[in-house]
Parts: sequence; structure tokens; C-alpha cells
Amino acid sequence: AVGLLAAVESEPSEVVGYFKKTINDGGWQAISLPFAYSSLGIGDVIGTQLSESDCIIDINTATSTIYYADFGWFGELESMDYGTAYYINRAIGNGVTDYFLLGKVDPQGFTKTILGNGAFTAFGLNEATEIELTDDLFGTNESDGDVIIDINSAASSTYYSGFGWFGELTQISPTSAYFYNSALGSSDFIWTYEPVRSKTSTSINRVSK
Repeated sequence: AVGLLAAVESEPSEVVGYFKKTINDGGWQAISLPFAYSSLGIGDVIGTQLSESDCIIDINTATSTIYYADFGWFGELESMDYGTAYYINRAIGNGVTDYFLLGKVDPQGFTKTILGNGAFTAFGLNEATEIELTDDLFGTNESDGDVIIDINSAASSTYYSGFGWFGELTQISPTSAYFYNSALGSSDFIWTYEPVRSKTSTSINRVSK
């Protein structure tokens, strides 16, 4: 279960919120950052919420870091980034646990290379709310037969020229991570994501899976 509580004062840069997430004993969970941070170090974003031998892995690069209770996070992966997708692996024997993603609701743009010719590129959006999967989300760089897949749920949608995205997956959700599976024969493209920012003062209390 994922819970979101965001208290909005005026402008988006002043919003503070959190997501509560649950990971099972021995489980794998794909995540992305929904918030902005003054420091993206693993210790600043995740802190000491996890346990001995729990691991975080960048899905695209396979760089990783492991948590040691007497030391902290140690490994080649030293910081997280916007738009990047990660696996969290809960070590067997550590039990089910809750952890929190807490930060400032100030969506950050990013640039990412989406690999072509049948490759898989993992990504997430730096947004604290659902974003519609529309035919211009990727800047009209899509190719006929491209597929977006929710890594945790396996829900997907396929791109059809002249129609757009069609399938069970209709929204990109905060904290979730996805694969962009390009069609065979397609080319790499550079995706520059421009955040969706709400200027409306409101209070959000949303629960989703």
C-alpha cells in the first residue's frame, strides 16, 4: 500500500509530502523519486529506514549499494536521480517493513536516452500525482509498437501510430517505475521531460496501490 499526504501552503515549491511504502521479506520493489531534494545522496533520501544487507539497484546501469547497520550505505551507487528507476531488495530474514519517501513537491525535469530496437529502458516521473499516458508524453518520439510496462504490476500499454497509447496502463503513478520497451527497428531518442506543475492551492490525501 502507498499513502500520500501533501499539505499545500501556496506555491508548489512550498509543498511537503510523503509516500509510505511496504516491502516484503525477501521482496523486490521498483521505485522512482516523486519529490525534490536538496541532496540526492542515498543516505539523505532513504536514510536508515532499511536493514542489514538490504540493497538498492539502478535498474538501467545495475550499479548498487548495500546497507550495513554499523556503516550505512556502501557501494558504487552513491546517489539517486530524477527520472531514474531503482529496485529495492529486502534481504531474506529482515521481515516485512514500511519505509517513507519524504520530500518537497517541486517537480524536476530530466533528460534520458530511450534505447531503440527492442531495448528496455527503465524510468519514472518526478511527480507527486498521477500523470496521464498521452501520445505527447515522450515528445512525439514514439514508434509504432512501443510498449510501456509497470515493473511492479506488469500492466502495459502499446503505442499505435495515429491513435496513441492503448492498454490497461493509462497513467504514470508517483513512486512507480516503468520499462519503455521500444519496437524492433526503432531508433534511440533523447527524451526531455518537462514536469506538470499545479498552481492550485489544495490538500491531497490519496491512497493507491
